[in-house]
Amino acid sequence: MTATTPAEIRTETRTHIVLLAYPGVDELDLFGAYAPLVKAARYAADGHELAVTIVAADPEIVCGGGAAVRRQAGLEAATGAAALVVPGGAGAREAARDERTLSAVRHAYEDGALVYSICSGAFLLAAAGLTGTGRVSVHAAKRALLAAEIGHEPACGLVRQDRIVSIGGRDEPGVKAVSIAFQLLRDLAPETVEAVAARLEVVPGEPV
Repeated sequence: MTATTPAEIRTETRTHIVLLAYPGVDELDLFGAYAPLVKAARYAADGHELAVTIVAADPEIVCGGGAAVRRQAGLEAATGAAALVVPGGAGAREAARDERTLSAVRHAYEDGALVYSICSGAFLLAAAGLTGTGRVSVHAAKRALLAAEIGHEPACGLVRQDRIVSIGGRDEPGVKAVSIAFQLLRDLAPETVEAVAARLEVVPGEPV
């Protein structure tokens, strides 16, 4: 894939979105993003397929709250995807030491994916070498830890830096995972936003 902007990626007839799961991932981060994205598939424009897949290194992972989740595909499915969602969770820093997971994040980005990070998912982006000196948001309780790793203060709220969109660090209405899912839909499937919001009876929140 050579496309590097939402507009370029959107010209494809199939948009593949992958969500990364790992041991200790936060259930709300993972499924808060998954639910709107899956709903959007039925509202995609005629002739355009919106595919959503949960990927993980292992066939089954246990989330931070104890829920067991079976992956839909292995990490290799992240390569070539249009978008990668990286949720946060208590296991994020451990996942940031798993080279299998980091390699998948790097390859997805290098292959042209847009990357969407939720709260402590930013630690995986940092470990994969994707944050550099750019703006990235993280959970408010993890700001000092991330600052020590990336060498500058994290951002707050919903921010975009090139092909990376991240959210965290600010108490605001709505669920952060839902907000970033709607930002992803605005980027890659804008025709679905209104219908998905009505179906879920949620307010999408302000765009980045």
